[in-house]
Amino acid sequence: MSFFTTQLQSNALKLAFGVGVFSLSTLASGLSSLPAMAAASTGTASVMQASGTLLPGDPDALLAGEVANQGVQAFTRGNSAQAFEHWQRALLLYRAAGDRPGEGRMLENLSVIHRMNNGAAEAVRFSEQALALYQELGNEHEQPSLYLNLGSAYRLANQEADAIASYETGLAIYQRDNDATGERIMLSLLAQIHTDSENYTESIALNQQALELAQRTVDRHAEAEALSELGFAHVMTDQPAQAVAYFQPALVLYRQLDDRAQEVATLNNLGRAASLSGDYDLALSSYQQALNMFREMGRTSQEIQLLVNIGQAYVGAGKDTSAIASFQQVVTLTEDMRRQQPHATTLPARIEAAYRNLATLLQSQNRGEEAREVLNMI
Repeated sequence: MSFFTTQLQSNALKLAFGVGVFSLSTLASGLSSLPAMAAASTGTASVMQASGTLLPGDPDALLAGEVANQGVQAFTRGNSAQAFEHWQRALLLYRAAGDRPGEGRMLENLSVIHRMNNGAAEAVRFSEQALALYQELGNEHEQPSLYLNLGSAYRLANQEADAIASYETGLAIYQRDNDATGERIMLSLLAQIHTDSENYTESIALNQQALELAQRTVDRHAEAEALSELGFAHVMTDQPAQAVAYFQPALVLYRQLDDRAQEVATLNNLGRAASLSGDYDLALSSYQQALNMFREMGRTSQEIQLLVNIGQAYVGAGKDTSAIASFQQVVTLTEDMRRQQPHATTLPARIEAAYRNLATLLQSQNRGEEAREVLNMI
């Protein structure tokens, strides 16, 4: 699930921007999941030195380590294509030198690159080759990052059961090694799969464990993410008041971290949960803050979505005149965008519903001509 774009439907109303958490599959494909040469300062997953088991005097040993580290540097700069080239070359050098652990690490890194490029089949193939190699060496249970990468490859390939099994194996290794950060990441990844499968009871249990670990290790960003995940799951299980109790501290943390993207998403989600729980004052306050932020960013499409949410909240609060004003802003902004994009004539379903809501409200105030004008725009 890509959380910032996920739409939540509850009682015919939608959560327009998701729960405001970055996708954990993105985290799993980042530097923190690379097992081979990532700098220890990354603080996540287990890392190993590039030199592997090669003898210091072996020319292939020196060159393989150098090329592998060049791949890390390219990856850190955001040049995944160049990283892929370096790691392919390093893979051949490790093979030539007979360094099986080094070969396994390069297979994992290449799997990560394929996953980043949505190459599910290749990502699975490379990770499975790494697993088979580690099994030959008898050290597969010392490789938690292997199971993180393999699980994420399976997940991309929609092999849910295999992904869960891989993540659970990695989780057990991190727990055995008392690696709280790795344990939290695995718990979060498992929770995400259960969220995608709408198994919210299991998702809540896993995210609660991830939250406790984040708090114990004083990882405020991870804590905010877990709180947001819990808020989302409670909305989806028709517990909006409990969702509010999770979104509020998440919002505080995102503000402390100066993470504006997550702050604005969490404001919207808090507003949605508050609206569903009947706390329209909190909902409207949260929506207005998010609206102001999107206006500052010049994000007109998101501004329109917020105005729809605000209009719906005003309807729920019985403030029809204010609802009309919000829906009219939706129409004005949408029509401006349609004039700038003449080929995009079809209204999204959610925006069309706002037009129809406006027409209904206008009719209720005996403003039939205005209502007809709005309907004619659809």
